[in-house]
Amino acid sequence: MIFLFISSNKSLSSENNSSSAETFVNPKVLRVILPGVFDVVYGDYQIRMRAWGVKFPDRGQPGFQEAILFSETELISKNVELEVKIRFDQRNLKVVDISNRDDGANFSRKAISQGVGWHDEKETSRFGPYLMAQLKAKREKAGIWAFDYNFDKSRSILNPPKPSLSNVLNNTDRFLPQISYWVTSFGRIHRPGCSFYQRGRGKLSSNPSGEDCRICGGKKGKR
Repeated sequence: MIFLFISSNKSLSSENNSSSAETFVNPKVLRVILPGVFDVVYGDYQIRMRAWGVKFPDRGQPGFQEAILFSETELISKNVELEVKIRFDQRNLKVVDISNRDDGANFSRKAISQGVGWHDEKETSRFGPYLMAQLKAKREKAGIWAFDYNFDKSRSILNPPKPSLSNVLNNTDRFLPQISYWVTSFGRIHRPGCSFYQRGRGKLSSNPSGEDCRICGGKKGKR
């Protein structure tokens, strides 16, 4: 699957082996595909990127929906600057460090400090500010750390503990994993990752009604 989309016949001539020379100032974030993964329009090009140094829950895991909403809030319609850390990773995504030019906040550090995601120590070589942010989040049991999930570098969240009955009753509405579908003004339903997701006029819904997209399968998904 190719994640670099070029809207003209031009090539990215500014790219070279020195990723530190690449910076995108005031790009337009079109949509969030997954937590920390998003599409950007810059000049004549549309590029799929992901945030550097942070990992998020997978779909179906506790905290996934919160991570999606966090990414949308922090990226869409924001004045951001993207500094390329890795030209392309194994999934052909451009890996970038994201800064908000209005308040100076760093996307990855903010996600880690709030417990929305966790520090990818291997990718950052144990970057100090992210280490400190994660220690603080763990100490305060913020976000995913409230559930005392085991963290492992090779996987995202491992072996969730068995909660007591009182915890189940008290946390019924907390961190329920849901998918936000995109329902167009014509009633067509698209899943996250679909090329039509959040394009044109429409709204997000966790329980949509309408006609499923023929490409992504909509609410039912592909079979």
